[in-house]
Amino acid sequence: MLQSRSFFFTLLLGNLLLIVTILGIGFWVASHEIDRQASGLTERHQEQFLSLVVGNLQESWPNVDARIKQYCNFCARESEFRLTVIDSQGRVLGDSEYSAEKLEPHQTDDRPEILAALGGRRGEDLRRSTTTKTRYHYLADPVLLEGKPVAVVRVAFPVDRFIENNKNFFFHGIFLCVFLMLLAVVFLAFLLRRIWHKPLRLLNDEARRIAEGNLEPSAPLDGPLEMTQLSQSLETMRRTVSRQLNTITQQREGLQTILQSLPDSIFAINKAAQVIYFNDAARRLFRLESQTFQSYLQELVRNAAIVDWYLQRRRASKTSGSGEKIERKEIDLFGRKHFLELEYVETENSSAEDAASLLIVSDLTEAVRASRMKTDFVANASHELRTPLAAIRAALDNVSDDIFDDRETLERIIRIVDRHVSRLDSLIEDLLALHGSEDETVSTRLEETCVVDQRFWIEELFQKRIAEKRLVFSLESDFGDLKFHVDNKRLGLILQNLIDNAIKFTPEGGAITLRFSRDDSFLFVTCRDTGCGIAMEEQQRVFERFYQGNSSKTGDGRIRGTGLGLAIVKHAVERLKGNISLESRIAQGSVFTICVPVMFEKSSQ
Repeated sequence: MLQSRSFFFTLLLGNLLLIVTILGIGFWVASHEIDRQASGLTERHQEQFLSLVVGNLQESWPNVDARIKQYCNFCARESEFRLTVIDSQGRVLGDSEYSAEKLEPHQTDDRPEILAALGGRRGEDLRRSTTTKTRYHYLADPVLLEGKPVAVVRVAFPVDRFIENNKNFFFHGIFLCVFLMLLAVVFLAFLLRRIWHKPLRLLNDEARRIAEGNLEPSAPLDGPLEMTQLSQSLETMRRTVSRQLNTITQQREGLQTILQSLPDSIFAINKAAQVIYFNDAARRLFRLESQTFQSYLQELVRNAAIVDWYLQRRRASKTSGSGEKIERKEIDLFGRKHFLELEYVETENSSAEDAASLLIVSDLTEAVRASRMKTDFVANASHELRTPLAAIRAALDNVSDDIFDDRETLERIIRIVDRHVSRLDSLIEDLLALHGSEDETVSTRLEETCVVDQRFWIEELFQKRIAEKRLVFSLESDFGDLKFHVDNKRLGLILQNLIDNAIKFTPEGGAITLRFSRDDSFLFVTCRDTGCGIAMEEQQRVFERFYQGNSSKTGDGRIRGTGLGLAIVKHAVERLKGNISLESRIAQGSVFTICVPVMFEKSSQ
């Protein structure tokens, strides 16, 4: 029945509690007023007693020792007051609680009532006595002789003692009233909980649940009319907030998807210079952990050049609003040179938690390297083409009308032209092979093959050269004639150039070993030779186009390669989604190992 009533009826019951509270406050005020009145009455008695003592001492001065002693004894036995008589020099002539001889002079700054009385007027103060450690209300009047103060009479009233006595007096009455009011309040609390506190608590729980992000629908509230309406309004608000959050979440996910797919590294930084977001490109470039937000930029990007550049752009933007906001730098990251384009973007956000600026880092390393490689390639290719052409032209310049009469000179010119034409032919073939290994438009074509097939064409292609140099060539395998599927054309390029390179740099009587092995779905090919070896400082460069080591260290100084063989191997391995490694020592030989994924025949395992 109570649940169908209006909230105003419920509010009326709440007012009853308010009235009881006001009555309690009134009782507290009344008790304090009684206490104040009692204190005022005591102060008037204090003033009367002070006037009486001052008058008697003025009449009897200077023969006052007996009267001082009499008044002090009276106060000590019959009165709550403390009486102290001080002469004009501050010396204590008598005190109702302590012997005058034991008390220090009272003409001090911490006794303003005595100083005022010695000045000829009444003094008053409220403080704690350093002697009795009790808070007193002090009144002091001068004893005048011919208009000049010859002594001071001070009457002190113990305020703390009076309050303590009053507390004992009022304690039982106050305790009884408080106890009865407590019973009434407990009764009303249970009643109000049943009437309106419980619905309010449920509404509060629902509002807190929404504030914490829990937007699941809840059961409708059964309560007073206004409470039900408020519950319906909260439900409407919940649905609105849920729709808006879904929209914001979708937009945020879409934005994050866009940012994550960007190739540039992006850092969003708030006004406190803390990184509140970075994308996957930034995580990969600077090797960051996934959960490292709300950190300062210098904690994430451990590179002084980048951090200093960002801080300088930020300061310049705050002071002048101008300055170069895009700059390219060559920076060392994790022991490797990177060509980075740094861009500073300032956003218009007033919130301290939102992004105030963006640091965009574009890694141009590969683009710059590709540009340099193209430049070097053109220069090297031009040089490699110019050398044999110049030799051919020089040989032809020696041709004259009587050249056919000089058989020996003619044969020498023909040999020169033939050798350099062969070199041009090799260069063109290697360039075409390099292009084929790099061309991403050429799809991978898997073909069935085995080690026996590879052995056949290798021995057929290189048997003559191996025999000419009296090399020991062996081909080994740990999986016999097991068939596997691989891009046979690219694998052939790899094997051909590895073996050609080994024959070229292995001296006569040396050994070359080609070994095939497998691990699950990976094919390993190891080419080992006992050639001249490659210096440590050159091992990173041998896979570059046209790079050739010192010809004096080769196994055959008469043979000069194009410098493209290992570059072809590297790109062909990469197109097969594999990798290549090199181990080499000077005068001990080299070991090239490639690893490429292949498909082995299951039936043969």
